[in-house]
Amino acid sequence: MNVSLKHALTAMIASLLRAHRSRDYEGPASDHFDGRRFYNPWDKSGRGLGDLFKWWFTGSATPWPKSVPNVRVDAPPERIHGQSLRITSIGHSTTLIQTAGKNILTDPVWSDRAGPLGLFGPKRVRPPGIPLDNIPRVDVVLVSHNHYDHLDLPTLAALWKRDRPRIIAPLGNAGLTQKGAPGLCCEELDWWQSLDIAPEVRIHATPAHHWSARGILDRRNALWASFVVETQGGNICFFGDTGYAAGEPFRQIRERFGSFRAALLPIGAYEPRWFMAAAHMNPEEAARAFQILGARSGIAHHHGVFRLSDEGINQPVTDLKAALLRLGIAPEVFRSLAVGEGWSLS
Repeated sequence: MNVSLKHALTAMIASLLRAHRSRDYEGPASDHFDGRRFYNPWDKSGRGLGDLFKWWFTGSATPWPKSVPNVRVDAPPERIHGQSLRITSIGHSTTLIQTAGKNILTDPVWSDRAGPLGLFGPKRVRPPGIPLDNIPRVDVVLVSHNHYDHLDLPTLAALWKRDRPRIIAPLGNAGLTQKGAPGLCCEELDWWQSLDIAPEVRIHATPAHHWSARGILDRRNALWASFVVETQGGNICFFGDTGYAAGEPFRQIRERFGSFRAALLPIGAYEPRWFMAAAHMNPEEAARAFQILGARSGIAHHHGVFRLSDEGINQPVTDLKAALLRLGIAPEVFRSLAVGEGWSLS
């Protein structure tokens, strides 16, 4: 039994442990909601249990080390004001975006495991780049979807207790997030809806090509999304998880918002392609998404922390470098930050 199989089995256990509700969201049908479940409008195909079993028993995973120390600890400032922008990698899809006097955390996960009760699921091989106690006061938390490596209830509870941030998530996720802490408030958005978090900062929920579930009985009950942070200094987009989907989500977002100052794009958990392509981009697809979005700067994430698929721990960074070379993208404009590294962007 390989590590991928163990992870899949723990997801099944999670479904049994979860207090399952038959419906996480009720509302009118739309181009990505059929009245009961959400779907990807440009490609409704996906992978089922049969495909999962095939991966379990035919996959060939590259071994990962049990632990890797961090080499950077760039302590973030308390605030970044005006049009300046700083992005700090905490690890996996957790990043701290600082601009216009606001501190925005994406998909915050400080737990040791990406799974239920802190006992199941993949264990992180790198610690968080910045301890949670050393993160400045958080104003906004963006949660892209409900997978354990993106929506971590203990971390949300700790942030809520300390800072009372505005927690923003796609439709159908409020009930789950509120289990993390008494009184926790989560604001839900559908694709293309928005919230103002300051006079000069607006958050938009935008499409992504993915799926949702905390177990095996609640697949696609809640929506998944990317986010656009609209500021006077330029727009920033964040994708927690997404497939490439022939570039369609990125084209739609570019049509609405124009080019981007910065794009945070996932590059990990992509092998084997026959199974993972429906949910995760590989590094070359992430580079193509960067081009479609017209971004000036790119930050690669979702790799090197939790083992979720078959590629080696360093393969995403190696493959990204090769893809940037093939596509003629300067490596200094699309970077994979070290865990704990901060980048001040122009």
